[in-house]
Amino acid sequence: MNIIETQRHPLKFYATLAFGFLFLFALGSFMIFIGLENEPNQQAETKRIIMPIFGCLICLLAIWMVYSYWKNSPKITIDRNNLKIGNETFRLNSIKDVILTGKMPFRFIINFPMEGTAILFNDGRDKILFDDMYSNSYEVKSFLEQVIINKQEFKINTPKKVNSSKLRFENTEIFKGNQFTSLRGISLWVLIGVFAFPIIIKGTSLKLGGLIFFFLFGTFWFVLHSWLMHYFGLTKDFLIIRNHNFIWKEIIYNYSDIKEVVFESQGKQPNCM
Repeated sequence: MNIIETQRHPLKFYATLAFGFLFLFALGSFMIFIGLENEPNQQAETKRIIMPIFGCLICLLAIWMVYSYWKNSPKITIDRNNLKIGNETFRLNSIKDVILTGKMPFRFIINFPMEGTAILFNDGRDKILFDDMYSNSYEVKSFLEQVIINKQEFKINTPKKVNSSKLRFENTEIFKGNQFTSLRGISLWVLIGVFAFPIIIKGTSLKLGGLIFFFLFGTFWFVLHSWLMHYFGLTKDFLIIRNHNFIWKEIIYNYSDIKEVVFESQGKQPNCM
């Protein structure tokens, strides 16, 4: 078999990490700057102390984010006999069990659930691989299912890309709500509106630091919410994924390439598929 090597996802790993780090570090630096900028007086003394402290904590959080993401997504290499995760190498025959799907604890500030794969070893250790961190996690999961669970020879099955022209004569049923009446849409646009209102009222009199903060926070808030605002359509043969705000985004799946569908609702968050 050919060696399988994972590649970290350009958007869900690198772009998320870069954007999160820059946003948190810029926010922390802004708070430090605001605290140190004030002229010393009795009323502002508390602000001069608290703002830089919180700013330093947020900058440390930005650094911790980089460390956590890198630690939770080690490079994975698989050959005929071995599985290498980061700097650790395991024999394939030392794998006791594999859980291919399910929510696994992603350790950051707190543990929050992400879709992943759990590998259990004979010595009691376990390793968790998070799907979104890699652009080819399906290769690792396919290998583990075929070789470890089903005891078969490994054959890579790559889903074929479906051209949107194939939908031209298909009857499509769209499942799409109104983003402006949804809780996530209200959270997105109301908060951006609250921050934009002082800029509209004050115009150019607003400090440069305030404009930079609004731009960074607004971009972060827009991307964060839009990333989670997909809707879908169904035809006789295809599942189509689109996005409310990223209108250029379209992903088409053939039903025969779909192995599992999960419906879930975490607490008071929106229902997801």
